[in-house]
Amino acid sequence: MALILIRLTQPPYSNALTQDGVDFALAATNYGHDVKVLFEDLALLQLVKTASVKGLKNNSKRLASMPLFDIDDCYACKTSAEAIRLHESLQNTSVIDELDCKWLAASEKLALIKSADHVVTF
Repeated sequence: MALILIRLTQPPYSNALTQDGVDFALAATNYGHDVKVLFEDLALLQLVKTASVKGLKNNSKRLASMPLFDIDDCYACKTSAEAIRLHESLQNTSVIDELDCKWLAASEKLALIKSADHVVTF
């Protein structure tokens, strides 16, 4: 099947795109697609473990379920983290550890995008 790269760019709990991106990633595996997830820009804040927010699905728990859906390739944009000064604080967060996220430089991110059959941005 196809290799789909999901680019997450939205912070947690900011709008429906955050949940839609994770839902799309999980659903794509049900159809046999190979899914990779890239956290960029303010979506890096999704990698900080959060408590439940009343009325919303817990984003941290949903992300932690991705390996159960065979989403094993998760990446975090190092350039975005440095631009918003989050790199050091995200280095050892539990969500990054649970997802085994790999930090990518700009050139590595471009290579990842080029390797995908389809790229979907949320």
